[in-house]
Amino acid sequence: MFDGVSAVKFYRECLWRGWLLRALALAVCFGASAIALPTAPADHAPAEMPPPKLIPETIEMGAFYEGSHVRIEGTAPDGAGVLVVIRGDRKDEFFNRKGRVGPIWLNVDRIHIKQAPSVFLSFASGDASTMLDRASLDEYRLDESAIMKRIHCLCRCKCSLTEGTRQSGDRDMQPDPEYAKLLQGDFFHLKEREGCYCVRPHSVNLTASGSKTAYALDFEWPRMAPPGDYQVEVYACRGMCVIARSAATLRFVEVGFPAYMASLASNRPWAYGGGAVLVAMLAGFLTDALASRLRRKRRPRAKDGTTAASARGGAPEEAAVETHEAETTHRD
Repeated sequence: MFDGVSAVKFYRECLWRGWLLRALALAVCFGASAIALPTAPADHAPAEMPPPKLIPETIEMGAFYEGSHVRIEGTAPDGAGVLVVIRGDRKDEFFNRKGRVGPIWLNVDRIHIKQAPSVFLSFASGDASTMLDRASLDEYRLDESAIMKRIHCLCRCKCSLTEGTRQSGDRDMQPDPEYAKLLQGDFFHLKEREGCYCVRPHSVNLTASGSKTAYALDFEWPRMAPPGDYQVEVYACRGMCVIARSAATLRFVEVGFPAYMASLASNRPWAYGGGAVLVAMLAGFLTDALASRLRRKRRPRAKDGTTAASARGGAPEEAAVETHEAETTHRD
């Protein structure tokens, strides 16, 4: 027979063994479920490709700048499609929307465009929608739809154009979805006409080169692009996803007289304004002098070298006497 102390010890030992068995059973169950359930694949980050070669690496805009031809070339994994995207810095832009009020056209709204890249050029070896899925296109911002989703349009803008309050937009109003979609489309088409936005499929040439694929792209740099540094990104695509990528920087700088005037306008605005006024006055005086000289040259002259006006106004009485004598002789 057990006494009281022995019974308590036996009871505690049974409880301890019970909890231990339960813990072992739970561990076995969790291990079996972990083996049975399929493991989710880890996110595969794109591999790094050799950076593209830019020809030229720096575009210089001088006084007689008429555009520049740019070539981008490099290598990608074998059998991959290639997308080349060139982006500028994001900035805010302001526009006035015209509307007809009665018989005249007036500014009926002020539009504030936010987070829009200054330049967006997308080139692909095929159709981007067949090379990547919609999620990848939106993630890497590779087509028109992805860019328009990130552009924010505000209406009835009351922002100041000074640098201190340019980015605020505190008094702007959010347009309704249909109006916002219309504004986004109009903004994109405006940039397309300027040449700063474009989406060109089948514009990247691919050539098999051993175990890799060589790509090459030729295009004209947009004339209305602002000076700055532009990011050139190359994406290699296979199986509807990005498998590798690379990047480089293309510089667009002002040189010569345009650079001097830009520096003068930003660093010494009073000198730039005074010079502009003097140049305008000088141009006005020269235009007036040239017009006066041309008018004097076009006046008709008589045979003796005098003008017709002076011939008519110089001797009116003699002309009348000669006419009277001619008429009398004719009657005789």
